[in-house]
Amino acid sequence: MSMIKRLFGSASKPDVPAQPRPSQIDSAPDSRTFHLDNAQAATRRELVRVMTRDTLRATGIPEGWIECHVLLELARNGQTFVHLRLVVKHWDIHLLQYTIAFQHLLMAEITRFDPAAHEWLLSISWQYQVGDSCPFPDMPDPQLWQAPPVAIGPAPAVTSVDLALDMEEPDEVSEDLARLFAIRDANLPAAGRN
Repeated sequence: MSMIKRLFGSASKPDVPAQPRPSQIDSAPDSRTFHLDNAQAATRRELVRVMTRDTLRATGIPEGWIECHVLLELARNGQTFVHLRLVVKHWDIHLLQYTIAFQHLLMAEITRFDPAAHEWLLSISWQYQVGDSCPFPDMPDPQLWQAPPVAIGPAPAVTSVDLALDMEEPDEVSEDLARLFAIRDANLPAAGRN
């Protein structure tokens, strides 16, 4: 029985709350610091949201394609850090190609307003919630990863000729292309003589 009393304490002893050590009191953030960090975190959260919205508009990405989720992390010292999660809600191959460029542009815009943003904006992550709209539901053959990478350049500008070609039947496209090449070939010698 004495062993149980030693392990769990005696019922006759009154419970005395443990007093914090002086070092614990000194290291704990006071209420003024917490309120300052809380207000600063709210400002930073709003800055990230507004800059994400403005960058989406400036780049022409349609509304609703990307959602902005701002997550806060409270450090042990009372400082608040920010994590940005960009949730892709619409599948588009061009959007996938330019996510890195968008991320760099967004970070540059945030840093333009707060040069210390690299210290408190700890991460930008991407999440894809595109449902069944992605045309690649299954993984490819493993040999695909062994093939040399295909160079992907910037997306070509769409011209009115491209739009017209997309709307015509394949036979008409071939005929139009043949006519265009004939006109080009007929004008090439004339241009060389001038």
